[in-house]
Amino acid sequence: MRRVFSIPHKGAEIKSKAQHMPDTRTHDIITLATGVLLAPATYVLLESSGREYAATGAAVLTGAHLISGLLFSPDLDIDSAIDNRWGVFFWIWRPYMWIIPHRHFWSHSLVIAPLLRLVYFYVVAMLIVIWGAWLLGRIGIGTPDLHAQASAWMFDVMRRNPDMVRLFLFGFISGSAAHTIADWLVTGGRRYLQIAGIRLRDGYRNHDRVSLRRRRLFRR
Repeated sequence: MRRVFSIPHKGAEIKSKAQHMPDTRTHDIITLATGVLLAPATYVLLESSGREYAATGAAVLTGAHLISGLLFSPDLDIDSAIDNRWGVFFWIWRPYMWIIPHRHFWSHSLVIAPLLRLVYFYVVAMLIVIWGAWLLGRIGIGTPDLHAQASAWMFDVMRRNPDMVRLFLFGFISGSAAHTIADWLVTGGRRYLQIAGIRLRDGYRNHDRVSLRRRRLFRR
C-alpha cells in the first residue's frame, strides 16, 4: 500500500495558530481598555510635576499606546485586518511581512519588536520622501532635502523633550505588549485548562482575517 506524505504549508501553520489566538476585535478591546486605565494612572503619577505636565504626559503615553496597538500591531507580520487600516499605504508593510516570520521574536517580543516596527516605519517614510523628491526632480521641480529637514526637526524635538520621548516609547511598547501578553495568556492558559480537563469551545478563528482584495494584489 502506498503511503502519501503531505508537507504542511506555512499558510496552514499560520491558520492553525490563528485558531487559538484572540481575534482582531478582541485585541482592539484590550488595547482600548488598557489605554483607558493608563491615562488616569499616568496623570496621577505625573501630577506632582504640575497638572499641565501631567495632562500632556498622559496624553502622549496613552496616544502612543493606542497607535501602537491599533496601527502598529504585532500582527503586521501577516496579511491581516491591521495592515488594511493603513488604507492606500497598506503596501509599506509588505517587505516587513515577507521578512519577519509570523509570531516570531522579531514581531511578538515585548520590547524589541515594537521598537523595530517604529524604526522600520521611519526608514520607509524617509525612503518614500527621498523617492518623491527624486521624481519631482525628474520633471524639473526642485525640492529641498525634505528627509534631512524632517529628521533634523524630529531629533531636535526629541532632544528638547526627553521626558515626553520616554513616555511615548513606554506607551508604544505597552500597546504592543498588551497584544503579545493576551496571545501568551490565551495559548498558555488554554494549555493549562486542557491539562485540568477543561476545554474551551471558542477557537478565535477570526484572528487573522484578510482582505481578499489585498490578498489577490499581493500574495505572500
